[in-house]
Amino acid sequence: IFLIELFKGLHIAFNNILNTKTTLNYPFEKGSISSRFRGEHVLRRYSNGEERCIACKLCEVICPALAITIESESRIANHSRRTIKYDLDTTKCIFCGFCQKACPVDAIVED
Repeated sequence: IFLIELFKGLHIAFNNILNTKTTLNYPFEKGSISSRFRGEHVLRRYSNGEERCIACKLCEVICPALAITIESESRIANHSRRTIKYDLDTTKCIFCGFCQKACPVDAIVED
C-alpha cells in the first residue's frame, strides 16, 4: 500500500515539474486586470496643477454608502467654487463607481 501511494505522489510531482509555470516576475510583468476591477479613488488635476473638482457635490449625493464629504468655498475673482476638503472614507466605500459616473468634469477616477 505504501509503495502505490509513493508512486502516485511521485507521478503527480513529475507531472507538475513538466507543466508551464504560472508565476509572474511582478515588478516587471503585470497580470491582467479584470474589467470589473475598482481600485483606489484618485482626484485628477489639470496640467497646470489645479484640481478638476468644481465642488458640485454630485458624488457626495449619489454615494450610497455616504462615504464622501466635500467642503467648498467660492472664488470671488471668477464666481466659481473650489474644493477645500475632499474626504473619502475608504472603510465605508463600497467601490460601486457611481461617483465616477456622476462627476461632470471627470475629476474622480478609480485607479
